[in-house]
Amino acid sequence: MKAEIIEKLQALIANDDVTAIQKEFGALSSQYRNLAKTTSVQEDHEGETAEGDPHHEDDSHNDEAPDMVGEGSDDPISQPAAGPDSASEDISTALETTEAATAPVANELSEHDKIFAEISAIFRDKLSIFREQKKRIEEETIATAKDLLEEIQKLVSTEENIGKAFAGFNAIQEKWKSLPKVSNDAYRELNHDYNKFVERFFYNINIYKELKDLDLKHNLEQKLMVLEDQKKLVEENDIRLLEVGVRLNQDRWNEIGPTFKEEWAKIKDEFWDITKGIYKKIHDFYQVRREELDANIIKKQELLRKADQLSKLQLKNTKKWNEKTDEIIAIQNEWKMIGPMPREKGKEIAKAFRHVCDEFFKHKKAHFAEIKKVHDANKEAKMNLLNDANASKESTDWNQAASKFKSLQSQWKNIGAAHPRDENRLWREFRASCDHFFESRKTFIGGESDRQTENLELRKKVIEDLNAFKTDGNREEAINALKEFSESWRKIGHVPMADKDAIYNTFKAALDEKYSELKLDRQTRDKLKLADKVVTLKENQGGDRLIRKERDHIRHKISRREADIVLYENNIGFFAKSKGADKLKEEVMRKIDKAKEEINALYEQLEVFDNA
Repeated sequence: MKAEIIEKLQALIANDDVTAIQKEFGALSSQYRNLAKTTSVQEDHEGETAEGDPHHEDDSHNDEAPDMVGEGSDDPISQPAAGPDSASEDISTALETTEAATAPVANELSEHDKIFAEISAIFRDKLSIFREQKKRIEEETIATAKDLLEEIQKLVSTEENIGKAFAGFNAIQEKWKSLPKVSNDAYRELNHDYNKFVERFFYNINIYKELKDLDLKHNLEQKLMVLEDQKKLVEENDIRLLEVGVRLNQDRWNEIGPTFKEEWAKIKDEFWDITKGIYKKIHDFYQVRREELDANIIKKQELLRKADQLSKLQLKNTKKWNEKTDEIIAIQNEWKMIGPMPREKGKEIAKAFRHVCDEFFKHKKAHFAEIKKVHDANKEAKMNLLNDANASKESTDWNQAASKFKSLQSQWKNIGAAHPRDENRLWREFRASCDHFFESRKTFIGGESDRQTENLELRKKVIEDLNAFKTDGNREEAINALKEFSESWRKIGHVPMADKDAIYNTFKAALDEKYSELKLDRQTRDKLKLADKVVTLKENQGGDRLIRKERDHIRHKISRREADIVLYENNIGFFAKSKGADKLKEEVMRKIDKAKEEINALYEQLEVFDNA
């Protein structure tokens, strides 16, 4: 019987897989242990008996043999394994019992007992190695399981993309299922955490799905709004607004996230069809625009030709320069009204046009620079005559001084004009010195005291008649009558100097009252006041001189405004090189027009003084 057990144990021990042989090895060891309890004397006899009926003892001891290892499970870590530890303990106990039973008669052991002891030692070594390997594998499995738990915890906490979340979860689950079995205590702890995170994962997934549905719904609403805005653009005729709007709507459309697939299929084709239609409209517009730009080139080339001809003229007098300046300004204004040209060719033509205009105004500037030299020389000569006149105006050598003033006046006439801004000022001062001398000479020579007293009484009579005059009749007849009063006043002549201001103020107050009763418009009142002013000046000592002085003053204003116009026109030529030239030119043109209006008004005033 022992020999059979030894043969079976030897066959089992040849297998290195302890888990595969542990149950059977334990049962055979238990049988051999029971046989070892008999004495060595009885062993042969009982052995023969046992060999005659081996199954009886095997069955009885097989029933009592403990389940040393248990059935192995192929399920993953989520199902607890029947651990081999209890079976291993039974084997160890059996081996120790056998050794204890045979130890007292170690020297008397049979050959079978020795072989059994060797086999038991080999198995014990294998079992020890198996335990160490199992412990190491379980520690590694627990560490791996904890790593997977950390991964699933991180996945639950951070991942919001449902597709990526499920992919990550399935990968973790596959790794979890492939883990080796662990002890029951470790299994319960790990499986508890695993189930907790799985439940949280599916809870979060449900929340993410709800949020995703809300996002898809919101995105659909946003895309429909963009689609409506794109439809409205179809009616827009402002191409710039159309270009900006269609690009803005495209950007908005692309920035909006995804929506429901079935809705997306309905709206995307409509949006892009509308967008293509808008771009076709823009393309058609620019096609027509290109044709217009080509036509503008032809028109502007003709203006360039005209401006080039003007820039090559050799003009010798200011009048001609002013005429041609008006022409080139008209060409510039027409140029601006034509509109744009194609970019590259337009730059070339515009550059050429600016050049010929600049050449024109450069030549004009050179012309006026030469005139300025002449003006400066004439100014210096007239300043010398003015100084001589100022030095002689207080002279009492009437005959000699009179001859000198007549000579100075003759020289003044022979000298050319200075610049208008200087000419009028110099003339006024020179004329004032001459008038001062001749008025002093006239006063000295003439004795007008008696006539002035008589004139005073005549003027009082005019004032009396004026106060008695009624203006409630025909307005035109009343105005003519008042003019006759002014004419009568003017014809009377000078009054004594001491009474002049008082009598004039009385007359003027009475005349103003009558004109006020007529309720005349401003223009008419201004003309009448100017006529009265002439009357007043003529009655003053040296009235002719005063009237000439006023006339000269008006002429000076005219010259000054004409000079302003020339300056404005010169400035226009420089604006072509500056930014915002169009606005500057418009402002200068307004100033030119205003100056011309003022000149016309001054000429009307001058006519009044010329007829005095």
